[in-house]
Amino acid sequence: MLENGKVLNNLASKVTELMLKYEEVCEANEALRNELISVKAQNEAKSNQIMRLEEELKNQDLASDDLLKQVEAVLGR
Repeated sequence: MLENGKVLNNLASKVTELMLKYEEVCEANEALRNELISVKAQNEAKSNQIMRLEEELKNQDLASDDLLKQVEAVLGR
C-alpha cells in the first residue's frame, strides 16, 4: 500500500509540473502572438510609408523632367 501512495504522489507531482510548464508555454505563446501582431502592424505602416515616399519621388522626378524641358526650351535645344 505504501508503494501505491508513493507512485500516486510521484504521479501527482509530475502532473503538477506538466501543468505549470503548460501554463508557461501558453504565456510565452500569447506573448509571441502579441509581438507578431505588433510587428505586422509596424510592417503595414512601413509599407504605407514606402509607397508614399515612392509616390513623392515619382512626382519629384516628373517635376524635374518638366523643369529640364523648360530650361532646354529657353536654351533653344
